Amino acid sequence: MKALIFGGTRFMGRYVSSALVAAGVEVTVANRGTRAASPGVKNVICDRSIPGSLEQFKGSSFDYIIDFSAYSSDWVEEAGNFFSNKIAKYIFISTGAVYTASYTFPISEDFPKGPPHPFAAYAKEKIRSEGLLVDFSKSGYFQTTALRLPFVLGPENYEDRESFVFSRLLEGKPILLQSGGKAVHSFIYAGDVADAIVAVIRADGGVDREAFNIVMPEGTTSRGFVEIAASICGETPKIIAFEPDKYGISLENFNLRNVSFPFPENTAILSSRKIENSLGFLPSKSLSDSLEIYFKWWTAQGDLAPKPYDLENMILASL
Repeated sequence: MKALIFGGTRFMGRYVSSALVAAGVEVTVANRGTRAASPGVKNVICDRSIPGSLEQFKGSSFDYIIDFSAYSSDWVEEAGNFFSNKIAKYIFISTGAVYTASYTFPISEDFPKGPPHPFAAYAKEKIRSEGLLVDFSKSGYFQTTALRLPFVLGPENYEDRESFVFSRLLEGKPILLQSGGKAVHSFIYAGDVADAIVAVIRADGGVDREAFNIVMPEGTTSRGFVEIAASICGETPKIIAFEPDKYGISLENFNLRNVSFPFPENTAILSSRKIENSLGFLPSKSLSDSLEIYFKWWTAQGDLAPKPYDLENMILASL
């Protein structure tokens, strides 16, 4: 079996590459070449923003495509046309942000999609990509499966999420929580994403044109995330609740590059039942497991200082 991974040189992609190699799959990773090559696989440079970049694969043969890097749905459309009748299955890495805002939970895969929510532009591209791939499948060009992910955790996470909380706990710095951190979030461990992809590849049928939430069965509040992290590192959290309206903070202007806390105060609890019932897949790691694994890895890296954010500093200065 041969797989082509678009993206895959950092974080989740590295977990997936390792899992596929362990499963006996011959892996090629295509990326822009801006990061270190993935070990144990064939690495090729491919910038999908450049028209015609896929031509280098004209003489190649793959059974599966795993698409992590589809920031633009136009890239998916180009790839779908290029690989039509040349592959067996196109696995698309999507997001739980495709679902519209809800007041009932958990959210299953048949829930309505679209805005409003804090990641509307990002979700719009993912929604269109999923639709394009289903159309390719209906035309008989290849099978397709979409995997909708919540917040992904684990060692090598390039986003300042786990490290945001742990660094402030170790330094004794206050942690700001909007409205006390009552929103409930869904999470998944990066290694479980990789295992889910292997399960989808091995599935003989029943997954074509399907979407699956890949998510821990339990949801956790923002405050709960802090409390679990605190128990792991042995620190007492200094939590300060504040009202976001006072500082002009809303879901629509959430920006991970300038935060007071690394998760938006937006409840989104996804259901994990469909993939469990269809493929017998259940995540192996709980949130506590994931944070404990991350903490051991992170502390070994050496740089434990909190990253500064103007929004956080502004709120702290006003309190």
